[in-house]
Amino acid sequence: MDNVAERNDRRWYVLLTVGIGTFLSSLNTSITNTVLPVIERELHITLGQSEWVALIYLLVLTLFLLPIGRMSDSWGHRQIFLVGFAFYSCAAVMCGLSENYISLVWGRAFLGLAGAMILSIGPAIITTTFPAEQRGRVLGIQAIMTYIGLSIGPALGGLLTQIWGWQVTFFVTVPFAMVGLVLGIWAVPQVEVKQTKRIDLKGILLFMIGMATATLLLNTSFITRHRALIITLLLIVFASAAWAFQKLERKQLDPMLDLKLFRIRNFGFGTFSIALNYLCIYLPLFLLPFYLDRVLHLSAAEIGIYMTITPLVMTICAPISGALSDSKGPRLLATLGMIFSTAGLILFGIMIPAFGEHAYWTLIVGLILTGLGTGTFVAPSNSAVMGAVHYQQQGTASGTLATFRYMGMMAGITVGGSLFHSLLNNMAPSATSIQGFLYAFSLVMWVGVVFGVIGIGCTLALTQLKPKSMASSTDDK
Repeated sequence: MDNVAERNDRRWYVLLTVGIGTFLSSLNTSITNTVLPVIERELHITLGQSEWVALIYLLVLTLFLLPIGRMSDSWGHRQIFLVGFAFYSCAAVMCGLSENYISLVWGRAFLGLAGAMILSIGPAIITTTFPAEQRGRVLGIQAIMTYIGLSIGPALGGLLTQIWGWQVTFFVTVPFAMVGLVLGIWAVPQVEVKQTKRIDLKGILLFMIGMATATLLLNTSFITRHRALIITLLLIVFASAAWAFQKLERKQLDPMLDLKLFRIRNFGFGTFSIALNYLCIYLPLFLLPFYLDRVLHLSAAEIGIYMTITPLVMTICAPISGALSDSKGPRLLATLGMIFSTAGLILFGIMIPAFGEHAYWTLIVGLILTGLGTGTFVAPSNSAVMGAVHYQQQGTASGTLATFRYMGMMAGITVGGSLFHSLLNNMAPSATSIQGFLYAFSLVMWVGVVFGVIGIGCTLALTQLKPKSMASSTDDK
């Protein structure tokens, strides 16, 4: 009885520990995107190379999110969760001490692995710590920690970079990671593994190969020799891995990714719309700091202030949209969110010919619309996806949802970086001129609009069910 009472007393510290983990990930992502132009300039790298500083974190995170979640069910949540905080501290120090591009990319990759350990296990720890009637509330509090990190990251990163340099932005995250580690050691309980699940090692390996080769195929600017041969080999490896993965997962009794879930209407269209929404937000968030730096010639601190607008609007809109989705259902609000995101991309696309005051105001409205888009979209789309599956499949659905979310982020950075780099070098009038930069920037935004329109189609395909009804709609195809 004393042990149970002690665990209940510490459960809010457990929530704080998990919240620190999500805060760290969002803070790290938003700071890095904001200071990329400074990193590019000081390390003397190209925009295509700087893309990998942001992309490698999301790639490694996405590759290991589902496998680590599966492994923790067999090996225990607490151990992997705490190792994640310790590993994060070491990786952040490695990034801060980096004096060249290669060591920085390796440090960011290690940060992605640490992030996968923390983010994949956090929801499971909350689920085993809090009773069912409190889970919605605590998961909502955890989401707020994500938005806080996204909101303060750009301004904080820009200010610290302008005063002390970009390396300090990595060091500043170390104290948070150490607090999370100490709190976790004290508060997070050891939960006995009741049933050891079989780990789908073949599925994990094929998934990693497929995701890695797909990312490389979409970011081929680093290939300088034997391009045709290397790209052909990557295509063969990707096609083979994708074919083998889907064939294997259909036969598995306990697959890493349950492909049957995609036959459920709201799950299939919902997960794809989530990936597309995050593509639509990360595409401009990756390129806009370069626009503010090269075209408007703003300081790092000023760039941070502008890049704070979108997450602040998201923070305000998300809880309102979540409350409305309980009564209005997912389709209307999810569709409205995708429309806002697409409208923001349209504004960024037509912003380019404008200079001076008009460019600033168009930029601000576009950032507000981008924040409105994701803030309005996230809660109802998550509700549509999670409410469409049986309660026994909630863990698998949650992991799949997170994977598609990060796939969308990667796709946004990939489209924003690789396509922009290609246009700048091959199609723009002059790769070194402002006109060439604006030309490529505008075209990339309009490509993003196409993805946004597809996302609107996915949200319109959702069934307009109330959350209570959605819980029993597992056969809705």
